[in-house]
Amino acid sequence: MYEKNKNYRKHADRIREWVKEKNTLDVGAGDGKITHLLGIKGIDNEPEAVKLAQEKGADVVLGDAYQLPYEDEEFDSVLMVDVLEHFKYPQKALQEAKRVLKKCLYIATPPKNLVPGRMDRFHYQEWTPEELKELVEKEGFLLEGEVLVVLKEQCMYGKFKKNEHTT
Repeated sequence: MYEKNKNYRKHADRIREWVKEKNTLDVGAGDGKITHLLGIKGIDNEPEAVKLAQEKGADVVLGDAYQLPYEDEEFDSVLMVDVLEHFKYPQKALQEAKRVLKKCLYIATPPKNLVPGRMDRFHYQEWTPEELKELVEKEGFLLEGEVLVVLKEQCMYGKFKKNEHTT
């Protein structure tokens, strides 16, 4: 997809420029393309996706975002690209991300209401930028800057710092 789809390539390249920490965990790594581009570790719950990622040389393992098999604060940051909307319990996934990271959380997710009244059938939920900020901040993060919405990529991007004043 990276080579053939110009919008996906822009999306992946934006993430490559955005995430600076090398000690990052990609939660919901899928086929591992972005994980491999960044040279980071990934985890996904789909055996076929993990197999594809490993065939590409990506460091992706099979696992559960609700119960990450990592130590507290093992990673500088966590990346969740096109995955939060697929979780039935996004709060639980955010809590686990917070547990394993030291500094920040990167989220890329499609914005709500791209087509009014219609949501992707594989999504449990979608959010507006304001709703995303509220959801993530309730789990102990602080938005850094603003949530960037890029309609051409059908995605919004938010970088959140771990709030040291919450437990």
